[in-house]
Amino acid sequence: MLCILWHLCCNAYSPCVFGQGVAGFVVTLKDSLAADKDSRFLYNHIRITNKYHQAQSFQLSVTVPEGWRLMSPAKPFSKALEPDQSEVVPVVLMRQQNAPASWKPVQVQIDAKAYRFFVKAEPINEFSVTPITSVIQLRGQEKDFKVTLRVKNTGTVPGAYLANIRNRNLDINSTEKFWLKPGKDTVYSFSYHLKEKALSMLKTEKLQINVEDTAGVGYMHYATLERVQHERTEKASPYITFPLWLETGVMIWGKQVSYYGGMHGEIPMGDNKLSFFYRTKQYGLGNNLERNVLGFNYRTKNWDLYLGHMSDIKYFYSYGNGGKFTYRPKANMEFSISATKHSNVLTSFTNDNITMTAKYPVGKMVMLQGIAGDVDHLQRRQSYLFNNELQLFNTPKLLLSVSAGAGMDFFAAKVPGFPDKPGAALGYNFAWHAKRIDFSSLVQYYSDYFPGLNKGLMYHFHDFSWKFGNNALGAFYQYNRSGVNTLRDTVYSSDAFKFNIAKYGLKYSHGFTNGSFSLSGGLLRQSIALGGTMPDYIFGEMYVRQQAGKKFSFYLNSISGYNGSYGTDKKAVLLTNTNMSLAYRFFGLKGNYMQQPVFDQTSEKNFLRYIQTMLAGPYMTFTLWKKVRTNVYYNFSKSLYDDRVYHQVGGSVMYSNSRKGIDLSASAMVPLESGSLTPNGLSEKYVSISMTKKFNVPLIFRKKYFTLNLLPFFDVNANGTKEAGEQLIPNLQININSIPFISDERGAISYRNVTPGNYKLDFGSANNVRGVVPASGLFQTVPVNKDRTVFIPFKRSRVITGRIVISSDSLAKSNFPRSNIKVIATDSTGMLYSTLTDDMGSYFLNVPAGKYAVSLNPEAFNDKIRPRVMSCSVDVGLRLEGTADFEIVDKSRIVRMFKTRK
Repeated sequence: MLCILWHLCCNAYSPCVFGQGVAGFVVTLKDSLAADKDSRFLYNHIRITNKYHQAQSFQLSVTVPEGWRLMSPAKPFSKALEPDQSEVVPVVLMRQQNAPASWKPVQVQIDAKAYRFFVKAEPINEFSVTPITSVIQLRGQEKDFKVTLRVKNTGTVPGAYLANIRNRNLDINSTEKFWLKPGKDTVYSFSYHLKEKALSMLKTEKLQINVEDTAGVGYMHYATLERVQHERTEKASPYITFPLWLETGVMIWGKQVSYYGGMHGEIPMGDNKLSFFYRTKQYGLGNNLERNVLGFNYRTKNWDLYLGHMSDIKYFYSYGNGGKFTYRPKANMEFSISATKHSNVLTSFTNDNITMTAKYPVGKMVMLQGIAGDVDHLQRRQSYLFNNELQLFNTPKLLLSVSAGAGMDFFAAKVPGFPDKPGAALGYNFAWHAKRIDFSSLVQYYSDYFPGLNKGLMYHFHDFSWKFGNNALGAFYQYNRSGVNTLRDTVYSSDAFKFNIAKYGLKYSHGFTNGSFSLSGGLLRQSIALGGTMPDYIFGEMYVRQQAGKKFSFYLNSISGYNGSYGTDKKAVLLTNTNMSLAYRFFGLKGNYMQQPVFDQTSEKNFLRYIQTMLAGPYMTFTLWKKVRTNVYYNFSKSLYDDRVYHQVGGSVMYSNSRKGIDLSASAMVPLESGSLTPNGLSEKYVSISMTKKFNVPLIFRKKYFTLNLLPFFDVNANGTKEAGEQLIPNLQININSIPFISDERGAISYRNVTPGNYKLDFGSANNVRGVVPASGLFQTVPVNKDRTVFIPFKRSRVITGRIVISSDSLAKSNFPRSNIKVIATDSTGMLYSTLTDDMGSYFLNVPAGKYAVSLNPEAFNDKIRPRVMSCSVDVGLRLEGTADFEIVDKSRIVRMFKTRK
């Protein structure tokens, strides 16, 4: 280590080394030289001075390390010097591509004494990639293919490389690692065997090829993989199809089993669409709420019509059957009317409802309006309301909207305390975002006589914050008062756990990379919706979130309130609620702790007990076989039902296969203990399984797609018509809209269920059968608006043949492939004919009579590997066959330096 530091220091100050030989010579030279990325030569001037009292001679020779070439002096050097005479000998070294990026000694021998100086190349991590394979064609049932590319280390340090080939659709993902010394290269080949499933779906796919070094520098290349078949189906059916999803599920809770079924679909009707759904109730449950439901929706560009099951909670809760009509005359404008009639079978919901809404622009503003009427036959109540909202501004910096409404309940049977009195609704929403200041304010008020779900609701939220850097300071106020609660606890028929809240205080927040932190504190007040009072708390709240890529995440939210003296007994009480989750890769931990004090209902408000619940446990989330998402967890919980800890294990599995149209999900929870003391539900196992299958259902009364059959034949008499005795041509390749096909053993090609239109036939790659060429030209267009069978005449052609030869010497060790090299023949009009070489480097091209420029694909070569001649001329105007051979010279080897004779 000290030696390396010494060399580095020497290089920085460029000192000289002095030495005196036994014969009185003084030698001066630089002790270290470094070549940067752009320099090929290093220079060291060696000064030799004769300090002896008489003339004498010396002999000098230089020995260089591997990776460097000595340019000067080219051979041992000798000279005689007079007393005090000096001679400067320039030593010039040329950096080779494999010069190491570490200090290596250069030995200078002067007579019997040896001197040394050190040289090194700058560390350079560079490499080049030359794609060789660009197109692979699999014929018939072929499953094996090879993708080849050349990788060369053009840097000065040894390189480790990761080569990867992938295609998601074919489930191809293969990675291999290899090493190269500086200046070395290799031809790397991916050999792959397609699975039967991948082969069945292969048409034309792009293979992504990546080469990356350890520094993260990467190269990406695409190769085309095609399957050449005699038959291909573009659409699953010649008829218009619509998607139909069938769904079923089973739920097990303890010993009770319930199940359901359903379906939904979308039927296209020109530019419009008819969708529908049907779902059964949960059979096996002893409830009278659920019913079988059915609905239809017809959608056009400007309007929708829906009929069937209705469930709405916009202004009133309604459940039954009815319809909805929506009209959209233009952008940002929509009108709708809906009506719901309750089912006489149900006893829980006996109200009928009609609602109308409108959205339309008023200048640059947007108006939202709603009118609703509701009649409850059980309560003998009629309710009507009219609500309005005007959006004045809606920009990234400023948001402002105001709302106002009016309504009234009418009771046929007068109820004490509920007079027929009109109610009002008022509110606004304001937000302003500046560079350093954020302010938002929201108020929504509904009077106790305003009808509907929001009766008696009052909500305030006001927040101000000042930002400085990644920090912010602010103040907030929040108030929530709930009125009547239509959807209350269905087990205890009680709102005992429904609280009104007032909260205000100060807040500090800080943002950092992939996370945030906030801390707030102030006063918190709760009251029970039924009218009881609750303590005032001094509270604090903390929020932390941190994310590190996809591997790590952390979340914590905790709020606690304290009152030191409440009730006649002056009891100190504590309110707290904490949620936490931590995850690393597939493993995680989550938990929740809640403590809520309970007081008696007397005027003394004495403390009775705490409602305490704790839930925590680890979990794992991972994927099996790339498609099955799995979650497994363990929970332990504790509450004041008793002083025991309860344990549950469970998990969920979700599988989705879009190609097969299958979605499957299953979840389960199993308690690890049971008994009469176990809280309701914790002692019962729960299992839920559901499956959805998608079908493409054809509408057989309407055919939309057609079949194109091609029958190439050898036209013996050149009349363009197939006659008896003229044979079809098997194993002939024809491209239809750039998709490769090959005729079967009978000579037929079939392209099934294609969209109507014009289809371009390309015969430029018809080089599987020697000696034939299309009689009507290289390109033809066939219109398809019904099932068509087209006979294509072929005539005798001229043939251009050749082979690829690789030339290299014994040091090159060339493994440059001769297969799949593209050969192109171009006639005088610019028409192109192309083919690929076989495994032996041979090829042939079918062409009409004429003169052709035959060339190779220049993209397959680099400066070190190039054809001696890229293009040559072939005349097959009078001859039936011409030849064009190519010699590829591989110079990717170490340059051999010959020593100069002494």
